[in-house]
Amino acid sequence: MPRDKDQLTVATVINPETQGIEWESKVEEYEDGLMVIPAPPPELEIGVPADDAVINISWNRPPHRYRVSAEMVASSQSRWRLRVVGEPVPVTRRTFFRGGGGEVAQLRHHDAKSWHAATVEDVSEAALRCYVTDLQFIEGDPVHARVTLGEDTFEVSGTVLLTRESDKAAGVDAEVVILYTLAEAQAQQVRRYLLEWQLAERRRAAAADDD
Repeated sequence: MPRDKDQLTVATVINPETQGIEWESKVEEYEDGLMVIPAPPPELEIGVPADDAVINISWNRPPHRYRVSAEMVASSQSRWRLRVVGEPVPVTRRTFFRGGGGEVAQLRHHDAKSWHAATVEDVSEAALRCYVTDLQFIEGDPVHARVTLGEDTFEVSGTVLLTRESDKAAGVDAEVVILYTLAEAQAQQVRRYLLEWQLAERRRAAAADDD
């Protein structure tokens, strides 16, 4: 296994996770297993973890993604100081956070020019799950996907992992799941969108509790 603690350097883009919330951040200082990262955005409403509390840190080192545990050492309003503990481990893409739903997507076969309209069920850095009115794809098909996330769009090539036929009697559309590998810039775009989506979901839940 590579010594991935040594790969955590200043400016590494990371995804800390604590209290069930994951966000995007960056290593500001790193030396001998001690790192300093910005405190999470206040809109996430994350309480400051107690000393020795464990925070999971994930990051990409293509073609893999890694995770390591870190303990809280000290904190201020703007910075957290953490100590890396244990050895980093590769994590499967199934552990990537996914969310969203209702966004516009388009799919087409690798060698085709026409696109098929789809609706996102959920999306992550590794996969897209969407609904289509008419199933035009089979498992193993190489496909292109174009997904609109807010004001941005990303386009990627991937492979159909699985499909599910529609149930017209129940009014259920067909389902397609596509696996892909995003460039880092695209992965960051998806993470930013999912963070905003997560915040919006929390606000909606809080508003519903107040009603």
